[in-house]
Amino acid sequence: MESLATLILVMFILLLLSGPINIGLTNRRIQELCRKRRGLTALRRLLMLGLGVVGIFIAINFMYETTPLGPKLFSLIAIGGNIYALKREIDFSKSR
Repeated sequence: MESLATLILVMFILLLLSGPINIGLTNRRIQELCRKRRGLTALRRLLMLGLGVVGIFIAINFMYETTPLGPKLFSLIAIGGNIYALKREIDFSKSR
């Protein structure tokens, strides 16, 4: 039973932190720092894509389960934050 609680805790932490971490990874300073080194740019994009996809899938999972209103609202915020961060990255890639 403790392992189930730990799993839910990890999923909820990923749900809450995936959007802000992805928005932070699309910050102009970090993008300019990674632009100088090609390996860092690829690593940043892979980390952002992986965290964004996992965050969105966990958010969708919480949206369709019979959970209270709080996790559903956090799911909407997580989906919005991750989509915004991915859109920011695509716009930055197009401007280069």
